[in-house]
Amino acid sequence: MSFVGDIFGAFGARKIGKFNQGLLNKQSELTIKNAEIKKQVFIDVDKPRIIAQHARDASNMFVQFIKSGVDVDRIGDSPFLVMLDQATEQAFDLEIAEFNSTVAYQNELNNASLLRAKGAGERFKGDIAFATGLLKAGSGAYKNSQTGSILTGV
Repeated sequence: MSFVGDIFGAFGARKIGKFNQGLLNKQSELTIKNAEIKKQVFIDVDKPRIIAQHARDASNMFVQFIKSGVDVDRIGDSPFLVMLDQATEQAFDLEIAEFNSTVAYQNELNNASLLRAKGAGERFKGDIAFATGLLKAGSGAYKNSQTGSILTGV
C-alpha cells in the first residue's frame, strides 16, 4: 500500500507549496510596508532636519560676513559668492539625500517583487511534487493490481 503514502505525500507537498507561497507573500507585504515607512520618515523627519540645518548654516555665515565687514572690491571671494556657493552645495546635499531615499525605496520594492516570485516558485514546486506523487501512486497502484496484491503491496 505504498501508493497510499505517495498520495499523502503528494497532498502534503501541495500544502507545503501553498504555505511557503503565503509566507513569502506576507514577507513581501512587510517589505513594501517597511519601504513606505522609511520613505515617509525621510519626508517627515530627515528632509526637514536637513533643510533646518542648511538654514542655520546660511544664517551663521551671513552673520559672520556682516561682522567682518563687506569688501565689495573682492571679486572672487566676495561674501555673496561664498554664500551662493554654500547655497548650491546645500541644495546638492538635499538632492543627494532625496536620491538616496528614492533608491532605497525602489530597492525595497524590488526585494518585495523577488519575494513574490520566490513564493510563486515554491507554489509551483509544490504543484509539481503533487503531480509527481499522484503519478507515482497511480503507477504503484497499477503495478500492485497487476500482481494481485493491491492491498498488501507485496
